[in-house]
Amino acid sequence: MKHIFFSILSALAFSSCQTAETAPKRTLECYVRFLEPEALVHAEATLSEGATTLKPVQVGGGIYYQGKEMKLLTVPGISYRMDKSGGFDPKHTFSWKDEKGEVRQFEMQMSPIRQFGFGTKNLSRKEPATMRWVGEPMGMGETLVFLWENAALKKTVPMEIINQGSQTAIEFPAAKIAELDPGLWTYYLVRKKLTKSDARGVAASGIIEYYSKSDTVQVK
Repeated sequence: MKHIFFSILSALAFSSCQTAETAPKRTLECYVRFLEPEALVHAEATLSEGATTLKPVQVGGGIYYQGKEMKLLTVPGISYRMDKSGGFDPKHTFSWKDEKGEVRQFEMQMSPIRQFGFGTKNLSRKEPATMRWVGEPMGMGETLVFLWENAALKKTVPMEIINQGSQTAIEFPAAKIAELDPGLWTYYLVRKKLTKSDARGVAASGIIEYYSKSDTVQVK
């Protein structure tokens, strides 16, 4: 499985240049990636502050993810990370104590996609197809990416779907299926969500990425 389409800051519009103010500004940037086939969770967090230019800073007492302390890294910059095995939690919480000892936290939520499929193992390049999944529909700030791979042809074809509303299904017109050459294709899904909020004066933003298991179909 290739995990090359997203990075922690690829879709976050964070700006390091800020207008001058008397009080320092603070931002929190978070990232969570879950690989369903391996049951692995990777989490990152960076707290930055500054009056004119934001710079990553070390947090006294550390930063916690899901109630557990994250590892401090100082190279190439100051950040906090955690890698662990286990299942996927729909709710992801980052917390830390400020200079007054008060607990602050940032929370992200996203529903997983554990069961999905086209209802058939054969797709026609001349007919539309519908992919359905079990779970919650896509919400605000979410995208769904289909990553198609054909080992024989050495091809990878990404297809990005923006928020589809209240449906738990994606309609593929024949013209979209026709972008896949005839042959055996393996595909998996990446559900991705961007969340922004204010953590008591700290501008917090984060991304969750859920990489599903794969499925195979024959395209004719």
